[in-house]
Amino acid sequence: MLKNYLKIAFRNLLRNKLFSALNIMGLVIGMVACLLILQYVRFETSYDSFFKNADNIYRISNDDYQEGRLAQKSATSYINLGRVMINDFPEVQKQTTIRRFRVSTVAYKQKRFKQKDLYLVDPSFFEVFSLHLLKGNPKTALSKPLSIVLTQTMAQKYFGRENPMGKTLVFDGRRNFKVTGIVEDAPANSHLKFSCLISNHRLRKVYKERKFEWAWSNFHVYVVTKPGTTKAQLQAKLPAINKKYLDPVDAETVKFQAHKLTDIHLLSGYDVSLTPGNNANSIYLLLLIAVFILLIAWINYINLATARATDRAREVGIRKVIGAYRRQLIVQFLGESFLINLLAVLLTVFLVDFLSPLFVQLTGKDIQFNMWQSTEFWLIFGAIFISGVVLSGLYPAFVLSGFKPVTVLKGKIIRSPQGIVLRKGLTLFQFAASFLLIGGTLAVYQQLSHMRSKEVGFKIDKTLIVEGPRILDSTFGTRIKAFMNNTRQLSQVQSLTTSSCIPGQKFSANISGIKVKGQPGDGFLQNLAWVDAQYIPAYGLKLLAGRNFSAKNKADYQKSVILNASAVKMLGYKPQDIINKKLICEIDEGIDTYTIVGVIDDYHQKSFKEAVGPLVLHYRPITREYFSIKLHTSDMPAAIAAVKGLYTKSYPKDTFEYYFLDVAYNAQYKADQRFGEMFALFSGLAIFVACMGLFGLASFTLLQRTKEVGIRKVLGASGQSLMILLLRDFLKPVMLASLLALPIMYWGITEWLKNFAYRMAVDWVLFVLPLLVVGIIALLTVGFQTLKATRNNPIDSLRYE
Repeated sequence: MLKNYLKIAFRNLLRNKLFSALNIMGLVIGMVACLLILQYVRFETSYDSFFKNADNIYRISNDDYQEGRLAQKSATSYINLGRVMINDFPEVQKQTTIRRFRVSTVAYKQKRFKQKDLYLVDPSFFEVFSLHLLKGNPKTALSKPLSIVLTQTMAQKYFGRENPMGKTLVFDGRRNFKVTGIVEDAPANSHLKFSCLISNHRLRKVYKERKFEWAWSNFHVYVVTKPGTTKAQLQAKLPAINKKYLDPVDAETVKFQAHKLTDIHLLSGYDVSLTPGNNANSIYLLLLIAVFILLIAWINYINLATARATDRAREVGIRKVIGAYRRQLIVQFLGESFLINLLAVLLTVFLVDFLSPLFVQLTGKDIQFNMWQSTEFWLIFGAIFISGVVLSGLYPAFVLSGFKPVTVLKGKIIRSPQGIVLRKGLTLFQFAASFLLIGGTLAVYQQLSHMRSKEVGFKIDKTLIVEGPRILDSTFGTRIKAFMNNTRQLSQVQSLTTSSCIPGQKFSANISGIKVKGQPGDGFLQNLAWVDAQYIPAYGLKLLAGRNFSAKNKADYQKSVILNASAVKMLGYKPQDIINKKLICEIDEGIDTYTIVGVIDDYHQKSFKEAVGPLVLHYRPITREYFSIKLHTSDMPAAIAAVKGLYTKSYPKDTFEYYFLDVAYNAQYKADQRFGEMFALFSGLAIFVACMGLFGLASFTLLQRTKEVGIRKVLGASGQSLMILLLRDFLKPVMLASLLALPIMYWGITEWLKNFAYRMAVDWVLFVLPLLVVGIIALLTVGFQTLKATRNNPIDSLRYE
């Protein structure tokens, strides 16, 4: 019996090639897109889940408040926080801290590199994070000062085939670290991205001596709780730390937050994160698109199968007359659905394997497509297959098997009003989803365009960034002055400035308690950067009041600051009124008084996702972190070579690292751009599948109305009037679907835009354009079929059936 069902199903498949091709293609596109998106979502949501006790590991971070409002969310906290949590909270078993250093010049014999992502950690690091050591003992590898554990990649980079254990690496020409272990590189789905782990014994000692343990919150703090401890239980205990350990001001303004390790990657809006995270809403939005594509493909099958009911009615009638039961017919039609879905699955397996490398390139993520070896994947794939067979096949099977043999054999088919309503309802859903996806794609691209076209407030073009030297000695001051003077004399160089940070990066530090002398209250949290006197003119920053720093003014070397407009506004002044006021803050060590000599206009240090924050610029005649070199030449390679020659001459033991500021600054939008590309791609696929269904539906519907068209033509109907009549029946549900989706689209876009501090205007174009696009797509999809139907000879039409 089963063999017979499959044979009949296969014959029907070949007999109705258009129907079969549209259904199989739609299901293949739906399943391929769904599986690719699911693999991406699985990767993004799996961050750090591979660690032992991942569910019991928490990061404790600081939320900073000003006058009762949240001013900053930071991923860092105090160096002693984890230790006191072990002492005070019985739920906490282990702790470790991480202090990330951006870059150092690391040397071994003749090899020398600028090494990034250096982590200073406690000896307990491997007790918290279960990374596998290839060499060394995890319990003792970081127990002594000046010990270092290298990743496998870094060990290969410096030592090749030589055994690194016990060897010495020289950092910045002045600190020797002994290699005590080799650890496997952290997996791609980890928020810990480091090149080496360095014992922080000496740093803890310095913090204790200078009483920084509860003053500077620049450590990533992780704790391990006892099994069964919930996040809510841990969070409820954290306020006790404020009262017991923090000074009165910080106790009122700092709120500790506990974040599960596995949640960190999808937390957005946190400063000083070890690695950039992703936006959870974006991930779930892609997941929704995957569901939409599958549903649209299944709806196509239902619509096309029920639309073909007339063609299958006589077959059903004959089978019933010769003794077939309804359940047998249901099994037969489900068998057809099974065969179509099975063929789609086989093609899907091949295409997913073929397209995986291209998809990985699109995401920019190091996703390992090992899903064929994953039991979880096969369960999901199997669920999609079974759901496809049942959901797409069950309703048509019940409809077709329900025909009465006497009626259908007389050629009389009574169409169910409920069936027509359902088919129209499913078509409405398809095009409402298409409208939402087109609108969403347009919104993503308009917002990205808005951010890129908005004035950043400084000059970004032709700015060469050279990372400053790391190796210091007694001649460093003389050599850096020589390099700067010689570089400024190059014909290709317009200006040169030094600073502790550059646009596109976080500021060098955050300082709290800032206020004008005599001002009441505890003060405000503000950003801090060190710059020289050329910084403001070189970057074209606008001076609103006062003056720039001057190398000739001795007072500027220690006691002068320049504020931005946001800082002045926060302090309650106008730019011209705050000049020469005394500012109380802690820039170096200890609270001191500084003279406000100037006010600059706001500029966007980081992307337009973040609002411009208050800023304090402090003067340093030379800041070695970054050289910003403005070029005025079209021959960039020659200019770079000239600068490199001078750099190498001044710093022969350092490596020359450079990049252009516009490239680095725009890299902040790379993740948003990739999301936009993925959103557009999968939205396009969803719309394409919907159009395939509409095309097939139009073909069968027009075929069923052939006699009607012939009679109308004989009675004098023009081709134009017939076109309008037939198109109206298809375009009405499409337009209605778009109108019904309008409020959902408006809500979705406004919610998504809340992720950005500077948002585009949500205007009528965002809604009218998708409406036109959906209408045009639908018109083109059914227009050809409709035109063909109206041009047929009415004699042929009336001969039909």
